[in-house]
Amino acid sequence: MLLSRASEAALKALPHLDPRGPEGPGREARALALACGEPAPFLGKVLQKLACAGLLRSKRGRTGGFVLGRPAAEITLGDIVLAVEGAESLETLFAVPGGPAGAFLAPSADELATRLRETTLARVRRTST
Repeated sequence: MLLSRASEAALKALPHLDPRGPEGPGREARALALACGEPAPFLGKVLQKLACAGLLRSKRGRTGGFVLGRPAAEITLGDIVLAVEGAESLETLFAVPGGPAGAFLAPSADELATRLRETTLARVRRTST
């Protein structure tokens, strides 16, 4: 039910990108790794998954590096987690055990899935500054 280390790294790194999306300046993977406290080789692999999913783009040139694939207001935290995990739905990621413990945990899993689905990257950026 907890997020993987890769998902956590993505959620820490992406708010450091320009919220305008493809039009904004890029950031190198090393700079993002320093900004979010993750090892550069590990974060690089996570960023590649996000690029394959279309959430990031690689930009060349003087202002090159990684940029958001679309504006931050159009990317949800759920989009990010699903891209990193390669899952079809948040519900499958947060499956709870059966029995009494599952009944107790199910509302928390549902709430987490809803928050990830409804919270945009732009909102995270606004609340962290």
